[in-house]
Amino acid sequence: MNLLRTAATYERGVWVSLFRWVLRRPDPAGPGARFGYSATMMPVLLAFIGVSIVEIPILHFLLPWQTVRIVVFVVSVWGLLWMVGLLGAVRVHPHLVTAYGLRVRSGFTVDAFVPWSAIAEIRGRNRPLEKSKGVQFEETATGGLIGKVVVLGQTNVEVVLSAPAEVGLPRGPLTELHFWADDAPALVAAAKANLVSVG
Repeated sequence: MNLLRTAATYERGVWVSLFRWVLRRPDPAGPGARFGYSATMMPVLLAFIGVSIVEIPILHFLLPWQTVRIVVFVVSVWGLLWMVGLLGAVRVHPHLVTAYGLRVRSGFTVDAFVPWSAIAEIRGRNRPLEKSKGVQFEETATGGLIGKVVVLGQTNVEVVLSAPAEVGLPRGPLTELHFWADDAPALVAAAKANLVSVG
């Protein structure tokens, strides 16, 4: 039952993201400076979408059975729109630097929030990772826990917390939060400006 609920929630997230992106609906997250993280994954997603677009007419002409053609066409169009929805999800759910804190997101599946009062330091540092899983965790030698919101096996922003804190990821409390931003220097500068203003 939990698996079905998770699948249904994911499916809904894809379609809501698709319509929000296509209709240019504003991000419901509220005010704040927005920072994307889709630039590096865009070529991969566009390649899959391109292959799907080419595949649909080819399969239509190759398959000799009308019923099978219709079924394959419906499934192929659904898959194509689903992939466009995934692309929309990363575009309409950017990272946010707000007056209250830093919001780190990955589509509609990750939404971590760190108030400025909980941040000791934020810095840019590119780290390639061995695994490409979207959310990862690493235990440090001192007993801390680093949460990582990963894009194509890398992160480039590091947030060091002043004390272990829950930020909304599956595990915690975290001592650090690492993530990827397309314009890491601008995000770090905006975050530091807020840290100064509330410090």
